[in-house]
This record gives sequence, structure tokens and C-alpha cells, in this order.
Amino acid sequence: MRKLVAFFLLLVFTSNQSFAWGPKGHQIVGDIAQAHLTNATLQALHQLLGEDVNLAATSNWADEIRSKRPESYGWHFVDVPKDSSGFSQARDCYQPDEKRPSSKEDHHNCVVDRINMFKLVLANKAAPQEDRIEALKYIVHFVGDIHQPLHAVAEARGGNDIHVVEFGSAQCGNRPCNFHYVWDIALLEHTGRSEQDYVAYLEQQIKANGWHGGGTPEDWANESLKLAKQVWLPEGGAVDEAYYKANIGVADQQLAVAGLRLAELLNDVFSGEEKPLN
Repeated sequence: MRKLVAFFLLLVFTSNQSFAWGPKGHQIVGDIAQAHLTNATLQALHQLLGEDVNLAATSNWADEIRSKRPESYGWHFVDVPKDSSGFSQARDCYQPDEKRPSSKEDHHNCVVDRINMFKLVLANKAAPQEDRIEALKYIVHFVGDIHQPLHAVAEARGGNDIHVVEFGSAQCGNRPCNFHYVWDIALLEHTGRSEQDYVAYLEQQIKANGWHGGGTPEDWANESLKLAKQVWLPEGGAVDEAYYKANIGVADQQLAVAGLRLAELLNDVFSGEEKPLN
């Protein structure tokens, strides 16, 4: 069954750097974030949305509408050179591309800037409601994106152009296996956990390890870049049980911390210094 799920996801999520974690990963981040929201934040979200608040349910919206919003392509990641010391706004958020006309004018064409920009929109009570709702949906998704290590490294389009052997096979469905897909989906699927089981497991790990949030989107990008260097594989590398056991903990912590940081961001917008419920 896990192989069938992975095959389906591979068909849906083509080899494109604009996707991260896959649907399950983003939903996990949303679930964890919602568990750490304050009462004031929940009330504010209810007033804004006018419906039941479910961050997991909206967490994949930014991927689902990407084809209708081509200008948002580069907002999902940040191309930091692998051999650099870290994020540079001027270098990494303006990368004109002849294939994407909007990129020629967009000097904030990266996930770091877009999280900051959409936070300002969400916090602006004078902004149109539809703009604030859209900002919320982008934030929920982009905070997940920036914590996927390969979404913060430029080389090989974030690993999309690196072919790997995934658990004994070089072919994933009807496509060659690529390194970015491994981190989007394959490692999480290999755990065999459902979304609910994964959330429960990560909540236990948060308490056991003292994981916490903090930092800025720039800090998060630099953390992900460091992790990308740590987990990097060359062309033809093997994603086997040894690689999985050595690195699944990185994925787990990134998912958990992304959820905590998303909650902190929303609590900061809506409830200031009020302590979270959990």
C-alpha cells in the first residue's frame, strides 16, 4: 500500500522544486501548529475565516493553485548557493528568468521574503479580508517549505537534477528517482506512519527533546541550508536503510519545528506575548 501511495504522489508532484514535503508533510506541520495556538489566535482565526479553523486542510493550497498563479513559483524556495556561508537577500531573492516573466520584476522572489511580506498582510486589520485569508494560506504552506532542507539550496535545482537509487530502485513510477522527491515524500512514506500517528509521534519527540521554535525566516533558511549540506547525496547516490536511519531524524525535527514556528508566527500576529495552550 505504501508503494501505491508513493507512486500516486509521484504522479501528482512532478520533479519540480516548488513542492516540498508532499501533502502529508504539510498537513503534519499544520496539525502541530494548530495544537500550539493560543485561545486568542484561534478566536482571531475563527473571525477571519468564518468557519472551522483547520490549518492542515489549507496547508497544500499554495501548491494546488500554483498553475493559476505562475508568479508564485519562486516563492516556495530560496536558491542559496551550496558553497556560500548563508542567505543573501540581494543575491538569492532576485533571479530573473526568461521562462518566467514575472521574475524579472520581482525582487522578493523567495520564500524568506514572502513569509515576511505575507505576515505583514495578515497582521494588517485594514487589509481586505480576502487578502488576509490568502496571506494566511501562503504562510501556512511556506513555513513548511522553508524547513525542507533542499528548499534552501540552489545546486541541481534543490536536488531535483540528482538521480538516486531509492531503496533499491532507480525508477520511481514512470520517472527516474530524484533526490528532491526523496525529501519531499519518500522518507516520510518509508516510516509507514499515517498523518495522525506521525503528529502524535512528533509531539512526543517535542517534549522528550525540548524542541522549540524561535528565529526568523532568514535563520530558518540558513538552518535548512546547513542541513542540506549534511544530508546531500551525489549523482547516483543510494537512499537505502542506512541513509534513512541516519537522516529521518532530521526530517522529523524539521517537521516538528516548522509546526512550532508556524504557531509562534500566528500567535505573534494575533496574540502577542500570551502563552500557548500546550
